Amino acid sequence: MNFPKELELRLIHANDQLGKLSLGNASYTPLKIFLKKVALDFHQYDIAKTYVLAEIDAQPARVWGYVTLMSSEIVLNENQRPREISASARYEAFPAIKIARLAVDKTLQGKGYGRMMVQWCATLVRRMIMPHIGCRFLVVDAKRDSVDFYEQQGFELLNIESNVTDENPLMFFDIYKNQPNEARS
Repeated sequence: MNFPKELELRLIHANDQLGKLSLGNASYTPLKIFLKKVALDFHQYDIAKTYVLAEIDAQPARVWGYVTLMSSEIVLNENQRPREISASARYEAFPAIKIARLAVDKTLQGKGYGRMMVQWCATLVRRMIMPHIGCRFLVVDAKRDSVDFYEQQGFELLNIESNVTDENPLMFFDIYKNQPNEARS
């Protein structure tokens, strides 16, 4: 999961060039608007944290992509619940980190940057959150045309009726199941 030498994934800065991100599809305009108008406020006031794929050592740095994370939960169907412990049947909701937004500039799309950012999110949760706070899942309200992308990353559609017709179906990734055995504790 190595980004090119000239780019890094890091926390958003107030002087980042947020307006140059071009997503190439009008349906992605809300992603660009969020980055330009909301992300920094959410970040500063601890609603959600935004990490930008930005040029290293540039001031101001051009943003080539971003991912926004926030706390969440997921309600799983019986056949999708963790099976390792029988006590999990007592719980309706399970802790999760939500990928609230993920976008990559159109010039970098299809080159693995989105995949690297999703892997980075799973690694962040695995290393920094799971050892200290119960959290097992990544979740995302995927745009309908992004479902295949997330499935390729190991996400599953939540098995609920509304997901069939929902414009942004809920998907989940079981971090515990998708980590090396030696990393489980």
